[in-house]
Amino acid sequence: MTRTYTLQDGGKITATCAADFVTKLRESSRFDSECTDQEYMYHFADRFHDQTGNVIRADSPEHFLEDLSTYGYVSVK
Repeated sequence: MTRTYTLQDGGKITATCAADFVTKLRESSRFDSECTDQEYMYHFADRFHDQTGNVIRADSPEHFLEDLSTYGYVSVK
């Protein structure tokens, strides 16, 4: 099943699962597009924590996406 995710900045990502979402988010990143998905999640989580004080789990794409949704960085349509 394909879902469209709307990012806080208004960008959109269409993905089939959490892992696909992370890959597409990483590929569109101006910071860490050349990292692995796992490295990207850790780097993103660190930046997110520095900016917001909120902790994003980076142990799996599912937890990562769930936490991004919880903190309003992404919404699912």
